[in-house]
Amino acid sequence: MPTITRPAALFGGLLASLALATAGGAMADSAVASESPNGYRSADFGMSSEAVLEHLEQDQVVNVAVQETEDNDLIIDGELAAEGEPVTDLRFVFPAGRDQLALVVAFHPRVEDYASVKAELEARYGKPWEEEMAEWWFEQLKDGMPEEPNSLTVWGGDGNEASERGRFVRLWSFEDYLSVEYLDTQMFR
Repeated sequence: MPTITRPAALFGGLLASLALATAGGAMADSAVASESPNGYRSADFGMSSEAVLEHLEQDQVVNVAVQETEDNDLIIDGELAAEGEPVTDLRFVFPAGRDQLALVVAFHPRVEDYASVKAELEARYGKPWEEEMAEWWFEQLKDGMPEEPNSLTVWGGDGNEASERGRFVRLWSFEDYLSVEYLDTQMFR
């Protein structure tokens, strides 16, 4: 698998931003989603790393590599190679001490795909958070990022407190790529 440099650099900033994501969860009350974020493709939040690895082939994820970080997080990297879709770098994150999927980051190589990626997310999760709320989150999170993003659009779970609150999908645009984060902040506790 080719080295995924953007995901590795961005990963530190993602974990640092989770505290704000949890704090911003109370603001998600105004979000109206068609479907609550529950993972990425067939990899659901809370799945073990072994279960996720078993699902990657059916999801057309290739060039899979598994590693552990200095902080004992388990990382599974791969590439989405689905027909009719751009090759997309993926990172599945299992926080230290928990063999439960908490975060999936999809790195889209073409910024010009922003409108179509956003439309796909809207079709699945409904309208994103109001612009003012996303702007507030953007201002809180951007300083912790290794590369300053251009924009942020957020969808949040508004279901029951035990299973869906704290689940988010965040679409970041950068100068030369897009990043979509599917995260369950409850798995980082």
